[in-house]
Amino acid sequence: MVQLRRLTSSARPDWQAEADRLGYHYYRNADGSFAWREDVRYEFDAAAVALIRKVSETLHRLCLSVVDEAVRQPGGLDAFHIPPAVQDVVRQSWARRDPFLIGRFDLAWCDGQPRLIEYNADTPATLPESTRMQNSWHRQKGHPHAHAPLDAQALVNRLADLRRKGRIDCTIHIVPYPDNLEDTTHAVYYRQWAEQAGFEAIHCELRDLEITHGGQLLHRGRIVRSMIRMYPWELMFRDSGARHLQNCGCTFLNPPWTALLSNKALLPALWKRYPGHPNLLAAGYYSAQDVIGRRGRSSSRAYVEKPIHARGGENVRILRDGRALCAESGTYGAYPKIYQEFADHRVDGVTASVGAWIVGDSFAGLTMRESQDPIVRHTSPIVPHLVRRPGFMRRLLRPG
Repeated sequence: MVQLRRLTSSARPDWQAEADRLGYHYYRNADGSFAWREDVRYEFDAAAVALIRKVSETLHRLCLSVVDEAVRQPGGLDAFHIPPAVQDVVRQSWARRDPFLIGRFDLAWCDGQPRLIEYNADTPATLPESTRMQNSWHRQKGHPHAHAPLDAQALVNRLADLRRKGRIDCTIHIVPYPDNLEDTTHAVYYRQWAEQAGFEAIHCELRDLEITHGGQLLHRGRIVRSMIRMYPWELMFRDSGARHLQNCGCTFLNPPWTALLSNKALLPALWKRYPGHPNLLAAGYYSAQDVIGRRGRSSSRAYVEKPIHARGGENVRILRDGRALCAESGTYGAYPKIYQEFADHRVDGVTASVGAWIVGDSFAGLTMRESQDPIVRHTSPIVPHLVRRPGFMRRLLRPG
């Protein structure tokens, strides 16, 4: 049986103090709502987690095939609106097979089948919630059941393996997005994991980076040879310093070719290459006709408009017959748009996004996020989960 359900739960009275202890300080949004909640939980059965593992690893392979096709085809990067001046940076990064570190698929749960909403494969967020907060909740509230948090040890092992193979330097600079509490927190977590993997890890603010006469990145007198950054490629590619990327000699995690994976143009490219795939939603560039009528399950005839670089649900609109059913404002409205089949992915009446983590090439855990309306935003709360152990109900019902 493949099952996912949403249940009420009792929140720990001291969970906010616990979050602060774990260095997770942004659990309250600017409007006063909570970005983490424990009064509900999601429950998977083991078969559902096994299915998500299989689907997410398959989707990752399909995405890599799209990257390979885009970098090889003349004009292939134009569809992703990669600026011409940095297209060779992306091509060379892929030709070197610069290593992938971490990404998170956002999946819709549709009648027991995961379907791809998008891939956060450049600077994925929710690291504290997906690791230490989920682990803390499970220790106190989750037993006797299992759970599937983001596996921090898999991330440490991936970094250690890359270091052992000489793929990245033994010193790694961690660069958060400027003046952003969430990304500063991510930088702290990445630094700790990198140190566990045997690196010298240096927290580095973007404003403290300089360029040498030879075009290398410099931080306080040291050449930066490896970097985990939270400054997204779509912004970096358009900075004046982008002209130095090709010859700077720095290995970035995630590398320049992941700019294609985090780009919503990936969705039409996947649909074109794998039309009808059971884990994809129909997607196109031009109008509702690209996504409506392609599959019988789109009975609502609703579709989703997304800017190619939107993050956190900004500037996303749910449309039917050209009329907005639900819309989110934001700062990405000037970017080109794609259109995607609308998937009603409510679980027990609430829109639920299943986050499936990939570290390297392998599934590495789950994160659940939910919204009261059809758009899942960066302010939408993360909710803990558990995985029901096979046979638990049989043991409960066994007489004597």
